[in-house]
Amino acid sequence: MFTLTLTLHSLMRWAVVLLGIYATGRGKLGWFFRKPWTGADDTAGRLFVIAFDVQVLLGLLLYLVLSPITTGAFRHLAAAMQNGVVRFWVAEHITIMIAALALAHVGRVRLRRASTDRARHFTAALFFGLATLLVLLGTPWPFMPVARRLWPF
Repeated sequence: MFTLTLTLHSLMRWAVVLLGIYATGRGKLGWFFRKPWTGADDTAGRLFVIAFDVQVLLGLLLYLVLSPITTGAFRHLAAAMQNGVVRFWVAEHITIMIAALALAHVGRVRLRRASTDRARHFTAALFFGLATLLVLLGTPWPFMPVARRLWPF
């Protein structure tokens, strides 16, 4: 169960990153070129948030139940916090990702409340862009000390 969930979580990161870039790009282009807000713009943001929700659910399942790193660290939390790799998994990764998810959701709500198309595009670009940036910063890329492979197979 751990391996399957970790593999799905690793694959979903690509959906989140690509949809985040896509939704942010639509927002930036729409704002810059003063385009009308369309159903495609709304769908891009919605798909980004849905993929991100699924990703976080998989991550929470790993974090709270399945991961031997976090479940072991919770038994000796003080010692775990002194190890940079373990601290990343126990505290830093989840904090960054929850903050990114919050930005994505706040962006969805605020763009629905925006009064003009230009404001919707700006809101989408800002909030989805910040959320995507945090995702990129909090992901364990291969060049990091807490490295994960780019593809799980």
